Amino acid sequence: MKEMKALDPNFVPIAILLFGIFAGSLGAMLGLGGGVLMIIFLILALNIPAHQAVALSLIAVIASSSMAGSVYIKDRMTNLKLAMILEAFTVSGAVAGAFLALSLPVSAIQAILGCVLFYTSITMFKERKDECSGYAGNGSLDGEFYDEQACKTVRYKVKNLGLGALASLIAGAVSGMVGIGGGVIKVPIMNIVMKIPIKAAAATSNFMVGVTAAASAVIYFQSGLVDLRLSAPTILGIMVGAYFGTRLLARSRSIVLRKALAMVLAFFGTILMLKAGGLLAW
Repeated sequence: MKEMKALDPNFVPIAILLFGIFAGSLGAMLGLGGGVLMIIFLILALNIPAHQAVALSLIAVIASSSMAGSVYIKDRMTNLKLAMILEAFTVSGAVAGAFLALSLPVSAIQAILGCVLFYTSITMFKERKDECSGYAGNGSLDGEFYDEQACKTVRYKVKNLGLGALASLIAGAVSGMVGIGGGVIKVPIMNIVMKIPIKAAAATSNFMVGVTAAASAVIYFQSGLVDLRLSAPTILGIMVGAYFGTRLLARSRSIVLRKALAMVLAFFGTILMLKAGGLLAW
C-alpha cells in the first residue's frame, strides 16, 4: 500500500474528523461500531497503510462503543446478560478464525460471506410485523426497553439461544479470517435468528464490539502502529457521531433501521465479492 503522497497532511485529520462523525452516527444506529466504515475510508480514500488503518479502526470501535454503549445502557436498551454470553462465543470464534486464516483460502471465505451478506440484506429488507410486541418475558435473558418513537415499552423473548451462540461462534471465526467488523454480522443474527427487536440488537451489538476491539487494540498499540496524531480526530469524530446516532436510533422507526442495515449489508457484500475476485485489495 502506498503512503499518502498526494494528500495534504493538514487535510487528513480534518477528513478523518468529518467522516468519523458520519461513521459514528451510522455505526451507533445500526450496531456496527463505526470501525468497519472507517477502515474502508482510511485505506481506500486516504491511502493509509493497512496496519495503521486497522489500528485506527479499532480505536474508532472503542470510542463508538464507549459513547453509544453508555447511552444505551442508561436507556436500558442493551441486553447485558445476552451480550456477555454471545461475546464469549464470538471471541472464541475470532481466535479460531485467526488460525484458520493461515491455512484456508481467504478469497473463498470472502466470496461465501459476501453471498451470505447479500442474502441477509434481502431477508432484512422484507417487511415484517411490528417488532414492538407486548410479550412479558420471564426468562433470565428476556428484556424490555422504552421505544421513544412508538411511545411504549417493548418487551421481547430471546429465542434460539443455542443457534444464536453457534452463529456467533461462526461469525467470530469469519470476522477473524476476513477482517470485517463483527457488528455487521452480530446484529442480523440477533434480529433474525434470536428474534430480538432491531433497536435492542443494535444497542447490544454496540456494547459487544467495544469489548472485542479493546483486546485487539492493545496489541497494535504495543507494536507502535497507533498513529497518535490521527487518533485524536478519529476519537472526536466517532464520539460526536455516536452521540447523535444514539438519539437518532431512539427516534427512528424499526423498519427504517432494518432497511438501512440491509443496504449496509449489501454494500459490504459487494466489497467482499470484489476482494474475493481480486478486483479490490487492501
